[in-house]
Amino acid sequence: MIHRKGGKYKLEKQHLEIAEIKEDIHDINTKVSKIIEYQDGLLQAEKQVKDPYQAGEEALAEWKLDSAINHFRMALDQATEPTQRSALLIILGNIEDDRGNYDHARGHYREALLIADEAGDNAGRCWALNGLGLVDIGKGRLEEAEKYHREGIEIAKRREFDKVDEALSAHLGNIGLVLREKGDLNEALQNHEEALKIDQEIGNSLGEANQLGNIGSVLMLKGDLDGALQSFQDSLGIYRRIGNLHGEASNLGNIGLVLVLNGDLDGALQSFEEALKIDRRIDNPLGEANDLGNIGLVLMDKDDLNEALKNHEEALKIHSRIGNPLGEAGQLGNIGLVLIDKGDLDGALGSHKKALKIHRRISNSLGEANQLGNIGSVLMLKDDLDGALKNMEQALAIFRKLGTPREIGIVERNIKIVNEKMSKG
Repeated sequence: MIHRKGGKYKLEKQHLEIAEIKEDIHDINTKVSKIIEYQDGLLQAEKQVKDPYQAGEEALAEWKLDSAINHFRMALDQATEPTQRSALLIILGNIEDDRGNYDHARGHYREALLIADEAGDNAGRCWALNGLGLVDIGKGRLEEAEKYHREGIEIAKRREFDKVDEALSAHLGNIGLVLREKGDLNEALQNHEEALKIDQEIGNSLGEANQLGNIGSVLMLKGDLDGALQSFQDSLGIYRRIGNLHGEASNLGNIGLVLVLNGDLDGALQSFEEALKIDRRIDNPLGEANDLGNIGLVLMDKDDLNEALKNHEEALKIHSRIGNPLGEAGQLGNIGLVLIDKGDLDGALGSHKKALKIHRRISNSLGEANQLGNIGSVLMLKDDLDGALKNMEQALAIFRKLGTPREIGIVERNIKIVNEKMSKG
């Protein structure tokens, strides 16, 4: 959708901008804490396994992902116990999933699943299925993701391994994410609330805070901004109580998003900047990059385009440095939006095409469709209506395959605009 603002065309931001803020915050809220959820046998392992594993933990705490991966692989090379090997593979998969390297992540999870199956390790199987589901959520393969998580729930309900409730809560919460993306907000909310109840009953404060954040995201999509704000503030309070600065920063970002939707851009900017200070203080480059991107999007809404571009370019550099292709693609998309507002349609087109190339490389169908839609909108502004229609129809086909109703509606409206322009000659 396009409209005019200040004498120039702008793309509608409800999907292209606001959704990207939401996705960045959501990634922090649900993934940072899950990288080492399952560590069966590793803390009791022999020295040759335990030492590199703990070194990997230390590197991960500093978000030195390449170093962490090397240490975990050293531990994997020394591990002989099936439960230890599957746990290490799941951790490696979680890191690659966070970086957007979905195919590498899937390979680690599948190997972990095979080992767990052969060893009769239900805990390993349950957590490997959780990882496979998260990969498919990231790639927009929602039906496949839901199957993995429902299978994980069935395994967890047998209650045959330790900390089964944490696994059950994780799968329920992730099904909530699937349902949210499919537009089934009531069912999504029900799943997050069920996961929240489990976490509260077992005293899992971290899981409780995560689910409150997810509930806030669903309420925000339902238009209940007051309820969303309360959930995010409750989550923020828990993170502060347990001293989890990652979670504190992520929920400050969530609160900033609500303020954006409420039209309080100054308040949103303050919240994002507070999150940025925390992420820089704890040396969390991923959070820093996401905060910079969120700040850039607010500055774009405030028509401070030069500063917005500066923030997105800085965020892009960080994502590139830490090897996060998903973040790179997101910021390239944001840069394209700024360049549209600046009237640089050729530059915008080039930026969106770079983002598209990355999404295709990492097999992220949802991101691919988003960028095809963006490219189509830029081409429409350039009066290349045939090219616009071609890209939008490709985007629509992917969205329909993924079953994402909000995106389908946006692209269908854009296609209608193109067809109307074409009919007028």
